[in-house]
Amino acid sequence: MRPIYLPSIAVPAASALLATAMEASAAPNATMNDDTDVYAGKSFSSDVVNSVEDGDDVTVKGCSGKWCFIKVPGPDGWVRKKFLDFDDATPPLPPAPPAPPAPPDLPYGPDTCKTGFVWRDAIPGDHVCVTGDSRSTVAAENASAGARVDPAGASGPNSCVVGYVWREAYVGDVVCVTPPRRTAVRQENIDGPSHRVLP
Repeated sequence: MRPIYLPSIAVPAASALLATAMEASAAPNATMNDDTDVYAGKSFSSDVVNSVEDGDDVTVKGCSGKWCFIKVPGPDGWVRKKFLDFDDATPPLPPAPPAPPAPPDLPYGPDTCKTGFVWRDAIPGDHVCVTGDSRSTVAAENASAGARVDPAGASGPNSCVVGYVWREAYVGDVVCVTPPRRTAVRQENIDGPSHRVLP
C-alpha cells in the first residue's frame, strides 16, 4: 500500500485524515493484481477519482458485471473486477435493493377515491371521484330527469326542454341539465383520475 504523506502542520486535521484512511482499509478482502485508476462510475469514460497499485489491499463493497466498488484511502470508486484477487472464492454481492413500499390499503381497489371524494354514481358503476356535493347534485338530476324532457323534440323522448342539454357524464347519458352543469360534468371526467388514491 502506498504511504500517505500528511503535512506537519494542522495536526488535528492530519489525525482525522489518518483515522479515515485506517477505517477505509479496516477489513480488506481483496488485493490488487495490477496498477489501475479508480473511477467514479462503471466506465472508463467516468472521472478518475483515485488510483491503486499492484499489491494494495482493498475492501470490496460490491460488484456489478465486470466492475467492483472498492473502499480505499482517499475517494472510493470503481475498478475492473479482473484487477482484484479476492481473499474468498466468491466476490461479495452488491447490497440488496431496498424493499418496495407496501401498497396502500385500497378498500375499493384502483377505483378507491382520495379522502374527501366519492363515486359520482350517475349510473351504477360510475366511479368518477367527485365531491359529495356533486354526487348529491347528480342524484337530484336523475330524480327530476323526466320533468326536463320534451317528447316532441328532435330527439324524441330524449329531447330536452328549451334551455337544457344532455349531461353526458358517460356515453349515452341523456339526463337533461343546464349547459354550465354539463361543462362541470365534463371537467369532473377529466379530473376524476387525479382524485383517486392511485391515479
